[in-house]
Amino acid sequence: MSTTKKQITITKDTVLFRQGDAGDCAYVIESGKVLIYIEKGSVEVPIAHIKKGEIFGEMSLIDNSPRSASVRATEDTVLNKITRDQLVDRYQSSDQLVQLLLRVMMSRLRRNNNTLMNTNNSQDESALEEATSNDAFGNIRLENRLLEALNNQEFEMFYQPIVDMEQNKIIGCEALIRWKDPIAGYISPDKFIDFLENSSLMIPVGQWIFETCFKDFNKFKDQFGSDFVMSINVSGRQFVHQDFLIDLEKLTWKHKVLPKNIKLEVTERVMMDGFNAMDILNRCTEKGFQISIDDFGTGFSSLQYLSQMPVNYLKIDRSFVSKINSDPKVLAVVKSMIYMAKELGMSIIAEGVETATERDVLLSLDANLAQGWLYCKAVPIQDFLKLPIHFSLKKAA
Repeated sequence: MSTTKKQITITKDTVLFRQGDAGDCAYVIESGKVLIYIEKGSVEVPIAHIKKGEIFGEMSLIDNSPRSASVRATEDTVLNKITRDQLVDRYQSSDQLVQLLLRVMMSRLRRNNNTLMNTNNSQDESALEEATSNDAFGNIRLENRLLEALNNQEFEMFYQPIVDMEQNKIIGCEALIRWKDPIAGYISPDKFIDFLENSSLMIPVGQWIFETCFKDFNKFKDQFGSDFVMSINVSGRQFVHQDFLIDLEKLTWKHKVLPKNIKLEVTERVMMDGFNAMDILNRCTEKGFQISIDDFGTGFSSLQYLSQMPVNYLKIDRSFVSKINSDPKVLAVVKSMIYMAKELGMSIIAEGVETATERDVLLSLDANLAQGWLYCKAVPIQDFLKLPIHFSLKKAA
């Protein structure tokens, strides 16, 4: 057997691994053929002949079980190795339904092999399969329920003011989706937002969000002026969708909204898509849309990407804002964020400002924009339109 990087050459009749061995990699056949077989005493029971382009050895990497069969080359064969990290990362990032299907298939294969060998490990396998099934079925139920909610018009848009703290003036808002179940009432966003953003439903729900926001925008403009800016969250799934920018432009024409009045909020994860994200961000800014990085510092910050991307706003997460008065290290981090943003030509928005003391510290650091319960929580549009343009707030004692 010879090895060059991740490619292995084995000669005819070489046994690559035996049943019961620990599995540390899978293989894709570049050329040649192998036999997968079970050893029953001194007898070999053939399971499958595998040829060019096919993969084997993956089961042990996914479920951490010993090899369920042996493999021998039936002719000189070249194999490409797949490491545990390469396979498991892709498996774990897949939908739980896909994971369930793979586990069910592997469990059945192992049971068949055990039957041939007259062994029985079905109890542990069944328990694992049941646990995975429960998670997957729970997600399927939630996804179906969210689809019903979309079709039954159970989603609503709430809006939270973004305020110029020096002037105590509303200069924009952030659009936030809410779900009102007809029986349970409003469902906490924590219960469905993350799941929704990572599901296939995010595209149709995202289209509904943009349609609703663009339709509502002109009411805000009439009340708060033509410089009012609406921030709309965009998930990574939406952002890379092929029709995203086309649909966005159509909505500006349909509702007569200027792109400069719309701010697209993306997370740090979107930035990590590198060149792809850079291209889409540049196209958005070329059309006149503003860009904001949401929850900066809480995820996978990349200063390299940040310095290259056309970002207008950086949002400081509530987890930092809430500690600026009590934790000197957090205060130092916030100071650094604000300084960096200013040097890169970006504006800062502080999220979750709840006290006058937090506001005053932020103002002293030259962070002028904020949103939070100090001013107003997220409310339906009819309540937002009743808000005064200027808030009457005093400095902290």
